[in-house]
Amino acid sequence: MHRVANLTMYQPLPTHDLQQIDPFILLHHHGPHRFEPYNKGLPFGPHPHRGFETVTLIFEGNVVHHDSQGFKSTIREGGVQWMTAARGIVHSEQLDKEMQEHGGPLEIIQLWINLPSKLKMSRPNYQGFQKESIPVKTLDNGNVAVNIISGIFGGSNGPVQSITGIQLSTISMKAGGQFETEVDPGRNILLYVMDGEVTVNGTKLTSRTLAEFENDAAGIRIEAGKDSRIVFGNGEPYNEPIVTHGPFVMNTTTEIMQAMRDYQMGKMGILIEE
Repeated sequence: MHRVANLTMYQPLPTHDLQQIDPFILLHHHGPHRFEPYNKGLPFGPHPHRGFETVTLIFEGNVVHHDSQGFKSTIREGGVQWMTAARGIVHSEQLDKEMQEHGGPLEIIQLWINLPSKLKMSRPNYQGFQKESIPVKTLDNGNVAVNIISGIFGGSNGPVQSITGIQLSTISMKAGGQFETEVDPGRNILLYVMDGEVTVNGTKLTSRTLAEFENDAAGIRIEAGKDSRIVFGNGEPYNEPIVTHGPFVMNTTTEIMQAMRDYQMGKMGILIEE
């Protein structure tokens, strides 16, 4: 567990033993946390990114996204913010004014998803969707609900258009619920148990645990021992060299140095908060 300002954060990825699940390079679980009235909000003022995508899943509370490309939106509980930083963007993440004034609960997941070298200098983009825009597939007599964020599941398309074919969902399971699916063994799997207790392909996992797969079979079987919430995604690995420095994720040290210069020169845009 870490603390960012007054916000509790768990970081199951990366760790000392697991640097990435290509193309997934970071997972932060913030909260559950309760803000008191007249708080200062989130500690994520204007900052740059280049070379990857950030995905914020809001489970409680809200997040106001604002960036140097002119995108601005407030996404609430059950929604998603998907930002393609690509060649460079400056953005901030904050609570809305009402939550700063009155306080309230917050729980979010933030993922960093790498981009392949051919897309690292593509055009930045932002996609924000509220809960009502995210299709839900109910399974196992109502014991399992799959919220489809990107990709296709059970004939339904998620609203996010992933430029790299990432498939991402959140899964809510009641105790005793069962979920089965198949993932091409050539794709890497991200499976994070937010809370509860599940058995995945015979291995028991508890709250705030990241699963690791050998990619030796297509079948995924999940059985819930307790009410559980899961973040479930998969993507094709790029198998490219990766160099990171703070908010920049590139392929070489030279590209990292160029990203730092470009940010300092204002080439990623300027964001002035209201």
